Amino acid sequence: MNDSKLNLHSFFITPVFSFPLEGYLHLKDEIIEFKKEDQIGVKGRSTNGGWHSKDNLHTHPSFSELKSEIFNFADEAFVHLGVQQHYSPEITGMWGIINPPGSSNRLHNHPYNFLSGVYYLQVPDDSGQIIFHDPKLQAEVLSPPKVENHSIHVAHRVNFKPQNGTLLLFPSYLNHEVEENNSQDDRIVVSFNINFTRR
Repeated sequence: MNDSKLNLHSFFITPVFSFPLEGYLHLKDEIIEFKKEDQIGVKGRSTNGGWHSKDNLHTHPSFSELKSEIFNFADEAFVHLGVQQHYSPEITGMWGIINPPGSSNRLHNHPYNFLSGVYYLQVPDDSGQIIFHDPKLQAEVLSPPKVENHSIHVAHRVNFKPQNGTLLLFPSYLNHEVEENNSQDDRIVVSFNINFTRR
Protein backbone atom coordinates (compact mmCIF):
# COMPACT_ATOMS: atom_id res chain seq x y z
CA MET A 1 0.00 0.00 0.00
CA ASN A 2 1.35 3.40 -0.97
CA ASP A 3 0.75 6.03 1.71
CA SER A 4 2.67 8.78 -0.08
CA LYS A 5 1.18 12.24 0.10
CA LEU A 6 3.36 13.42 -2.78
CA ASN A 7 1.45 15.33 -5.45
CA LEU A 8 2.92 15.95 -8.88
CA HIS A 9 2.13 19.27 -10.58
CA SER A 10 3.38 19.48 -14.17
CA PHE A 11 4.16 23.14 -14.81
CA PHE A 12 5.47 24.65 -18.06
CA ILE A 13 4.85 21.69 -20.32
CA THR A 14 6.30 21.64 -23.84
CA PRO A 15 3.39 20.88 -26.21
CA VAL A 16 4.09 18.74 -29.28
CA PHE A 17 1.18 17.73 -31.54
CA SER A 18 0.99 14.93 -34.13
CA PHE A 19 -1.78 14.31 -36.64
CA PRO A 20 -2.32 11.48 -39.16
CA LEU A 21 -2.54 12.92 -42.68
CA GLU A 22 -1.92 10.43 -45.46
CA GLY A 23 -3.68 12.13 -48.37
CA TYR A 24 -0.74 14.17 -49.62
CA LEU A 25 2.14 11.70 -49.90
CA HIS A 26 2.18 12.31 -53.65
CA LEU A 27 3.79 15.69 -52.95
CA LYS A 28 7.13 13.91 -52.61
CA ASP A 29 7.16 13.82 -56.42
CA GLU A 30 6.84 17.62 -56.44
CA ILE A 31 9.82 17.92 -54.08
CA ILE A 32 11.87 15.62 -56.30
CA GLU A 33 11.00 17.77 -59.34
CA PHE A 34 12.01 20.95 -57.49
CA LYS A 35 15.38 19.35 -56.78
CA LYS A 36 15.84 18.46 -60.47
CA GLU A 37 15.27 22.13 -61.33
CA ASP A 38 17.55 23.42 -58.55
CA GLN A 39 20.25 20.87 -57.75
CA ILE A 40 22.13 23.12 -55.33
CA GLY A 41 19.14 24.26 -53.28
CA VAL A 42 19.43 26.56 -50.27
CA LYS A 43 22.69 26.29 -48.33
CA GLY A 44 23.52 27.36 -44.81
CA ARG A 45 20.50 25.80 -43.12
CA SER A 46 20.37 22.82 -40.75
CA THR A 47 20.85 20.21 -43.46
CA ASN A 48 24.07 18.22 -43.25
CA GLY A 49 24.54 16.52 -46.60
CA GLY A 50 20.90 16.93 -47.61
CA TRP A 51 19.01 19.16 -50.05
CA HIS A 52 16.87 22.13 -48.92
CA SER A 53 14.43 23.88 -51.26
CA LYS A 54 13.48 27.54 -51.25
CA ASP A 55 11.04 28.38 -48.46
CA ASN A 56 8.10 29.44 -50.68
CA LEU A 57 6.35 26.11 -51.28
CA HIS A 58 3.17 27.48 -49.66
CA THR A 59 2.83 29.83 -52.64
CA HIS A 60 2.71 26.94 -55.15
CA PRO A 61 -0.78 25.79 -56.23
CA SER A 62 0.12 22.11 -55.78
CA PHE A 63 0.63 22.71 -52.05
CA SER A 64 -2.59 24.69 -51.48
CA GLU A 65 -4.61 21.74 -50.13
CA LEU A 66 -1.83 20.72 -47.76
CA LYS A 67 -1.62 24.33 -46.60
CA SER A 68 -5.36 24.28 -45.80
CA GLU A 69 -4.94 21.07 -43.79
CA ILE A 70 -2.04 22.62 -41.87
CA PHE A 71 -4.22 25.62 -41.03
CA ASN A 72 -6.96 23.30 -39.72
CA PHE A 73 -4.56 21.43 -37.45
CA ALA A 74 -2.85 24.64 -36.36
CA ASP A 75 -6.26 26.06 -35.39
CA GLU A 76 -6.77 22.99 -33.17
CA ALA A 77 -3.34 23.47 -31.64
CA PHE A 78 -4.09 27.16 -31.03
CA VAL A 79 -7.14 26.14 -28.97
CA HIS A 80 -5.01 23.86 -26.77
CA LEU A 81 -2.42 26.62 -26.44
CA GLY A 82 -4.98 29.17 -25.27
CA VAL A 83 -4.68 31.50 -28.26
CA GLN A 84 -7.54 33.99 -28.48
CA GLN A 85 -10.14 33.15 -31.13
CA HIS A 86 -9.56 36.29 -33.19
CA TYR A 87 -6.02 35.13 -34.02
CA SER A 88 -5.40 32.66 -36.80
CA PRO A 89 -2.28 30.88 -38.07
CA GLU A 90 -0.27 32.12 -41.03
CA ILE A 91 2.56 30.27 -42.73
CA THR A 92 5.76 32.31 -42.84
CA GLY A 93 7.72 29.73 -44.82
CA MET A 94 7.45 26.21 -46.22
CA TRP A 95 10.24 24.16 -47.76
CA GLY A 96 11.12 20.64 -48.82
CA ILE A 97 14.07 18.61 -47.56
CA ILE A 98 15.57 15.51 -49.15
CA ASN A 99 17.99 13.65 -46.91
CA PRO A 100 19.86 10.96 -48.86
CA PRO A 101 21.66 8.11 -47.06
CA GLY A 102 24.32 9.46 -44.72
CA SER A 103 22.76 12.91 -44.28
CA SER A 104 21.22 14.47 -41.19
CA ASN A 105 20.02 17.79 -39.72
CA ARG A 106 22.04 19.72 -37.17
CA LEU A 107 20.65 20.97 -33.86
CA HIS A 108 18.62 24.13 -34.45
CA ASN A 109 15.37 25.97 -33.77
CA HIS A 110 13.19 28.42 -35.71
CA PRO A 111 13.35 31.88 -34.10
CA TYR A 112 10.72 34.59 -34.65
CA ASN A 113 7.97 32.01 -35.23
CA PHE A 114 5.30 30.55 -32.94
CA LEU A 115 5.01 26.96 -34.20
CA SER A 116 7.08 24.87 -36.57
CA GLY A 117 6.13 21.65 -38.28
CA VAL A 118 7.12 18.69 -40.41
CA TYR A 119 5.02 16.63 -42.78
CA TYR A 120 6.60 13.25 -43.49
CA LEU A 121 6.31 12.21 -47.14
CA GLN A 122 8.83 9.37 -47.29
CA VAL A 123 10.40 7.88 -44.19
CA PRO A 124 12.24 4.61 -44.86
CA ASP A 125 13.08 2.41 -41.89
CA ASP A 126 16.23 3.58 -40.10
CA SER A 127 16.27 6.91 -41.95
CA GLY A 128 16.59 8.98 -38.75
CA GLN A 129 14.34 10.08 -35.92
CA ILE A 130 13.75 13.68 -34.91
CA ILE A 131 15.26 14.41 -31.49
CA PHE A 132 13.86 17.18 -29.29
CA HIS A 133 16.06 18.77 -26.61
CA ASP A 134 14.90 20.01 -23.23
CA PRO A 135 14.24 23.76 -23.58
CA LYS A 136 15.07 24.37 -19.90
CA LEU A 137 18.73 25.19 -20.42
CA GLN A 138 19.69 24.82 -16.75
CA ALA A 139 18.07 21.39 -16.35
CA GLU A 140 21.26 19.49 -17.24
CA VAL A 141 23.67 21.51 -15.09
CA LEU A 142 23.20 19.05 -12.25
CA SER A 143 21.27 15.97 -13.36
CA PRO A 144 21.40 12.70 -11.38
CA PRO A 145 21.81 9.31 -13.05
CA LYS A 146 18.38 8.16 -14.22
CA VAL A 147 16.84 4.70 -14.05
CA GLU A 148 16.69 2.94 -17.42
CA ASN A 149 12.96 3.46 -18.08
CA HIS A 150 12.59 6.91 -16.56
CA SER A 151 9.57 9.06 -17.39
CA ILE A 152 9.57 11.05 -20.62
CA HIS A 153 8.68 14.05 -18.44
CA VAL A 154 12.16 14.11 -16.87
CA ALA A 155 14.14 13.27 -20.02
CA HIS A 156 16.64 15.74 -21.49
CA ARG A 157 16.19 14.28 -24.97
CA VAL A 158 13.07 12.83 -26.57
CA ASN A 159 13.16 10.86 -29.81
CA PHE A 160 10.10 10.86 -32.05
CA LYS A 161 9.92 8.11 -34.66
CA PRO A 162 8.02 9.47 -37.67
CA GLN A 163 5.87 7.54 -40.11
CA ASN A 164 4.72 8.34 -43.62
CA GLY A 165 1.78 10.73 -43.47
CA THR A 166 2.44 12.14 -39.99
CA LEU A 167 2.13 15.89 -39.48
CA LEU A 168 4.07 17.18 -36.48
CA LEU A 169 3.67 20.60 -34.82
CA PHE A 170 5.92 21.91 -32.05
CA PRO A 171 6.98 25.24 -30.52
CA SER A 172 9.50 27.03 -32.73
CA TYR A 173 11.79 27.65 -29.75
CA LEU A 174 12.28 23.91 -29.22
CA ASN A 175 15.77 22.79 -30.23
CA HIS A 176 15.71 19.71 -32.44
CA GLU A 177 17.90 17.67 -34.76
CA VAL A 178 17.48 14.70 -37.09
CA GLU A 179 19.58 11.56 -36.87
CA GLU A 180 21.67 10.30 -39.76
CA ASN A 181 19.80 8.51 -42.51
CA ASN A 182 21.12 4.96 -42.24
CA SER A 183 18.71 3.54 -44.80
CA GLN A 184 19.34 2.98 -48.50
CA ASP A 185 16.76 5.52 -49.70
CA ASP A 186 15.95 9.22 -49.44
CA ARG A 187 14.03 10.68 -46.53
CA ILE A 188 11.65 13.37 -47.86
CA VAL A 189 9.73 15.89 -45.77
CA VAL A 190 7.98 19.24 -46.00
CA SER A 191 8.81 21.64 -43.17
CA PHE A 192 7.14 24.93 -42.33
CA ASN A 193 6.87 27.77 -39.83
CA ILE A 194 3.70 29.30 -38.44
CA ASN A 195 3.04 32.64 -36.81
CA PHE A 196 -0.26 34.17 -35.67
CA THR A 197 -2.17 37.05 -37.21
CA ARG A 198 -5.33 38.87 -36.17
CA ARG A 199 -8.38 37.78 -38.19
